Amino acid sequence: MKTMGIINTKMFLLILFFGFLSDGFAQQEPNKITIERLPIFQKYLKMAGQTEQKERAAQGAEVARPRTAVVRMTDFHLKDGKLLFGKLVDEDKNKITIEQLEGSKIIVSIYSKRDIDPRTLQIKTVPEYKYYIDLAEYFSGRTWDFTDDPDDFIQAIRCYEKAKLLTAGAETQDNDRIGQIDEKIKQLQADREVWTREVESRAKLKKLEFEAEMENRLKDLQDKVNASTQKVAESVDRLDKAITQIQENHRKLEQSISVMEEETSRRLNIMAEQAEANRRLTDPFYRVPRYRYPYGY
Repeated sequence: MKTMGIINTKMFLLILFFGFLSDGFAQQEPNKITIERLPIFQKYLKMAGQTEQKERAAQGAEVARPRTAVVRMTDFHLKDGKLLFGKLVDEDKNKITIEQLEGSKIIVSIYSKRDIDPRTLQIKTVPEYKYYIDLAEYFSGRTWDFTDDPDDFIQAIRCYEKAKLLTAGAETQDNDRIGQIDEKIKQLQADREVWTREVESRAKLKKLEFEAEMENRLKDLQDKVNASTQKVAESVDRLDKAITQIQENHRKLEQSISVMEEETSRRLNIMAEQAEANRRLTDPFYRVPRYRYPYGY
């Protein structure tokens, strides 16, 4: 800044010198010098303007370069002994609000200070780019467990890109760190492509296993149905035999009943004849009509 001021002062003195010089020549040869004096002034005015523009650009660059942003982190114990930590979002005399990691998600939680052990409450600041690098490493470490992996890949890449932007816009730009972040982003993108192919292969394998399992289950079910059908057929056959046996027994029973009826009628007729003969012996003048019992119906 001081050097630029000296250069402007010298430039101003040179312009004044050439101005007086031009006026002197103009008094001697007014028609000739008027034409030549203008390019000289224009040249030095142009140089002065360019110098002033460079000075303003340098000042603008210094103003535009922000300081390194920071994030407040906190950790504390609840009165029941549970440890909690995360990004401090807000704090007042009654409550504290933090961002916490829960699986593949970042959730916002509010805790009353009545539930917090005040002796364990700690607050510290870390560079914002470092916070996002830590988040990216957390989500990157959760990949390949085949549980919310697409979200983990996306979150990790986004956090690395955020850390890259913060590093590039810091007061002292670290090109080596930016290069390392770029390499990690490329590695995550390559891993995601490999993961996608692996998932597709696993999906095909799962499909084949499912089809084979379904085929085995259908075969077992068909075997069970066949066995049940065989048992039903055997039961029907036994039932048919039982019905045939019952019908045969019924026919034999009917025949037996018919024979028994005939035999009973015959014996009743014999008894009636004997009774009539006995009456004749005891009372020869008594006449009783004789009834014949049929031998069947």
